[in-house]
Amino acid sequence: MLERTMKRLAIPMLGMLVVTAVVTASLGQDKPRQKAIYTVTTKNVSVALSAHSSIPLTLGYWGAEGVDLDVTSIEGSTAGLQQLAAGNVQFVTVGPEVALMAREKGVKVKSFYVVNSVTIFRVVVPKDSPIQTAADLRGKTIGVSALSSGAVPVARAIVSSGGLNPDADVKWLAVGVGGPAALALRQKNIDAMALWGDFQAGLENLGLQFREITAPFLKDLLGQVVIARDDYLAQHPDVAVAFGRGMAKATLFGLTNPPAAVRMHWKMYPETKPQIADEARALRESIHVFNARFETQRVDNRDDKRWGSSSAAQWNRLKAIYKEQGLIQGNVDASEVFTNALIDEINRFDQQAVIRQAREYR
Repeated sequence: MLERTMKRLAIPMLGMLVVTAVVTASLGQDKPRQKAIYTVTTKNVSVALSAHSSIPLTLGYWGAEGVDLDVTSIEGSTAGLQQLAAGNVQFVTVGPEVALMAREKGVKVKSFYVVNSVTIFRVVVPKDSPIQTAADLRGKTIGVSALSSGAVPVARAIVSSGGLNPDADVKWLAVGVGGPAALALRQKNIDAMALWGDFQAGLENLGLQFREITAPFLKDLLGQVVIARDDYLAQHPDVAVAFGRGMAKATLFGLTNPPAAVRMHWKMYPETKPQIADEARALRESIHVFNARFETQRVDNRDDKRWGSSSAAQWNRLKAIYKEQGLIQGNVDASEVFTNALIDEINRFDQQAVIRQAREYR
């Protein structure tokens, strides 16, 4: 009798042990949420940077990947690189030339996601300026948002393409962004401005008109890239994938529904909304700034239509251009500066679902 009773008790106890084991195993498999810091290298976090900030944060794209990401800002690519090298942040957006120059100096950072397929940087002059070519910049003053801005290396290369010495033949003046930059142009404190597309769009919203001073090599330049330290990518590839996938989703959302993206950004960064009573005009001006950046982030017009991808040929072309313009020595192999190892995994998401979400977003 006692034996039969023990057998009856053993069966439910065994079931409890099995359930407990399954629950314990399941809990053991739950990964703790990862934390990371991402820095944009401008204090002007305009609607153009909504794929880097407000869209993925509002829609929870990074959080859904198990990553708690803090978005911070710092003025200039040089400052951003310094923070990354020191381990204070995990991801930074810079121009590709910054990654090349850093690698030459022994700073082991690498691009793992290309944000823009074409360069966002340029040199412009007022529309009525007599300056027509890079050679005409001799003796002129070029304004920049900050001397550490990512626009500076590209502007120096443009100056060099005109046969000038960027250290001796032109002057550089930090004038800030927005209103202060517009004032410097109107008061003719500067003759030209080294900037990026959405910065220019913001100045155009203030009534200024520009012409671009071009150089043949500009068409071959990649735009901004996201870099991380080599050791971090080796130890935390899952966080880098989560970051890239969140940005890819956010970019696709923004391209699908710019007005929704702009309003989302206004809500998170209210200071970026134009301080005018006319709501329609505010939206129109913001979309002008938004499109100036997002149109460079498309992938449907690229040979490789994967978000974030780049090729060795592109990086070797960049290296040749920057070596020719005297920005780098060119002694670092391009394969050390970028990787596509995470790109397929970054692109492993339902793009049509993101498009539907954007179209239906209210």
